Amino acid sequence: MDEIELKFLDINVEEMKNKIKILGAKKVYDEDIISLPFAGEGFSFGDSNKKLLRIRKVNGEIVITYKGENRESQMLNKEEIEIKVDDFDKASLLLERLGFEKGGLFTKHREHYEMGDIHFEFDTVFDIPTYLEIETQREEDMFDICKKLDLDITSGKNKTIIELFPEYFKDVK
Repeated sequence: MDEIELKFLDINVEEMKNKIKILGAKKVYDEDIISLPFAGEGFSFGDSNKKLLRIRKVNGEIVITYKGENRESQMLNKEEIEIKVDDFDKASLLLERLGFEKGGLFTKHREHYEMGDIHFEFDTVFDIPTYLEIETQREEDMFDICKKLDLDITSGKNKTIIELFPEYFKDVK
């Protein structure tokens, strides 16, 4: 499945939560997410143009995620494949045995809302101010939702949080 995403920094979090609720978004979960990225040939957790591989504990599940290379777009536009597994440590060991290099484990807090196929995620990691990540399956939906939320789409960031704030992720790489 394709994933189109943009991150919006410097937002009024409470105002934005109210706006998405008025549009009909529903809160799905509010919890800490444990994330373990992996690197290998053609894979990186600090370069949004490369492929990404990670394991996460999120919403009571353990998920291995593959994201393909970024397609040409003003938005982050990648193929995404997710597989649920039942053992974080064994999944990590498997990826290491396949030749991937384990990065640093980190935790972020996420408040996740959904409205149909559109996902709104308010993420807080380290001392970075809470930011909004919007995920859609089609670019047209991103343009539409940004207009409804009075967000300037050109201010949306199509980079990973590691690229935007590398000083916070020295131990992750």
